[in-house]
Amino acid sequence: MIALDPILKKAYWSLASLGGIYAVFIIALLNPWIQHHALYAHKIHSGFWHDLNQPESFGFARNQITPFNLSTPDGETLYCWHILPIDAYAAHEREITRAPGGPADNFTTTVGYKLLKEDPESRIVINFHGNAGHLAQGWRTSTYSALASLPHTHTLACDYRGFGFSTGRPSEPGILTDSIALTHYALTSLAQPASRTVLLGQSLGTSVAAGVALHFSSPSTLELPFSVTRPAETLPPQSFAGIVLIASFPSLPELLTSYRIRGVLPILAPLRPYPRIGKYVEKWIVDTWPTAARLTALVAAAKEEKLGLRLSVLHARDDPDINWKLGEKVFEALEKEMLRGGQVAQTEERRSVIGVDRVSRGAFVYRAVEDVVVGGADEEGAGGRGRFVELEIVRYGGHNRVVTYTPVMLAVKRAFASV
Repeated sequence: MIALDPILKKAYWSLASLGGIYAVFIIALLNPWIQHHALYAHKIHSGFWHDLNQPESFGFARNQITPFNLSTPDGETLYCWHILPIDAYAAHEREITRAPGGPADNFTTTVGYKLLKEDPESRIVINFHGNAGHLAQGWRTSTYSALASLPHTHTLACDYRGFGFSTGRPSEPGILTDSIALTHYALTSLAQPASRTVLLGQSLGTSVAAGVALHFSSPSTLELPFSVTRPAETLPPQSFAGIVLIASFPSLPELLTSYRIRGVLPILAPLRPYPRIGKYVEKWIVDTWPTAARLTALVAAAKEEKLGLRLSVLHARDDPDINWKLGEKVFEALEKEMLRGGQVAQTEERRSVIGVDRVSRGAFVYRAVEDVVVGGADEEGAGGRGRFVELEIVRYGGHNRVVTYTPVMLAVKRAFASV
């Protein structure tokens, strides 16, 4: 026992030191400025050595991407990319390569805009990326490349305020203002119908896409922050071709109880044995991003407004950052709303229960719920579509790379085909 005493003392003081460091970390996070920098990590990016105005350095063809700026209703300037699909590029390569390169002062004067407008089958995917970095960091450019392989499918992506070259500082109302402005621009200035538009979000972007979809399906909703600055022109309720969410979570406070930075460093998980302290800390979270609540309101609004709705929730089982069970929890909230009224059909296939060869979609879990419609298009919703919500848990892809995988591209393709 005497020999072990020094070892025990060292272990005690080591644990006490770690506890002290963690306490300082949590106390620091109560400061809104530090909290925003930790949450959005918008200052951590590779823009110091990557030139976003040279998309060819990320593997794209000459002038396949047109950088441009977009103004928001509250006066910020967003840095955006328009990515041409490969089929359009191949058909007009000479015209595209001869066009002037670099950022465009006005996107509607570019070859990319011309090709978008001239194609009667053109489609747009509006991409909402996660936190940290800029719109070309990590696997994001691989996502654009995968989307560009889909015929007639153009991609729009912007950095939120404070990210990359965009002005301002990020916040929940500010990022929602930015993303609503981008989508409004696509629907109005680019005259792209919502029925040929898919909203695609990953990680934090799933919360952003949820807020955007809710705004356009229910413009008078009270589920969005009051301080969101909306476009001056109010559109009637819109029905998008689809909403595809990858690595989603019910809300930020709920996420932080299990979230680990890089799958290793926990945030609020050590406070689980101390629920009162945990609840106190949660009250200080400024931006809560209640994704499940907003998606539930979206499902309800689709029924009330008789809008078609196709919503796909995808997650990788090996996601080290956001546990796939949180994605399933989001789906279950939507399923509960679907079951509240009307006739619905449910599907559930789970590898642990049914077996590998019986899971038709996703290698691990597939669940879906949809309206059973009797009658004409008025009952079914816009374009003769009802509401359809699905969950697909794939085995591989982690947190970021999964967005480039075929199941995501299939979800986008099915969304366009459903209209």
